[in-house]
Amino acid sequence: MNFDSYIFDFDGTLIDTTTCHVKAIQSAFKRLNLDEPTEQAILHTYHLNLYNNFKALASHELSFYQIEKLIDEYHRCFSNDEIHQSKEYTGISEALQFLHNQKKKIFVLSNKDTLTTQRYLDYLGLSRFITDSLGVCIKNEDKLLCETIQNLIQKHHLMIGKTVYIGDTAQDIKSANQAHVQTCAVTWGAQSAHELLYENPHYVVNNPEEFLTIL
Repeated sequence: MNFDSYIFDFDGTLIDTTTCHVKAIQSAFKRLNLDEPTEQAILHTYHLNLYNNFKALASHELSFYQIEKLIDEYHRCFSNDEIHQSKEYTGISEALQFLHNQKKKIFVLSNKDTLTTQRYLDYLGLSRFITDSLGVCIKNEDKLLCETIQNLIQKHHLMIGKTVYIGDTAQDIKSANQAHVQTCAVTWGAQSAHELLYENPHYVVNNPEEFLTIL
């Protein structure tokens, strides 16, 4: 295998939280007395970071403060009540188990807060494979993802050339490329292979089993 350290995106890569995501967004808009977006509209903007997501879904222009409040409400909605609606993608447990058995370091980065991310990993039984998980719960996620990858590399003394970031959106791949790590796009998440290839990932995989052969 080519790498010693694997940094995984959370939603759309390891875990399918689509139902939770839709309900959390609709609930956030409703709590702030804003027009509730449809499920179809939410899924259409699923690949965007939360700030741009809410801007696109609003029926009228929102202030920065309103979008911040929506993001706060969104994260609040990801409570224990919604965890049972999430599920790992088929083959993820087996892939992580294999990497773990090979003594690889496995990390998870999420746009949810660290505690919520950990609850989901615990619930799905994936925590035992994870070296470290971190929630990137701020407004400028795109810029922070690059910085967070770099900080994670420094914190755990990882070798950049032996580290790969794995995500499901073009923005994930762009940010990880800026962090100078190898990048792998997965095609079962928010965006198609055609959209992902625009950011020139080093690898593209179509199912978790390919982690074990391609990476």
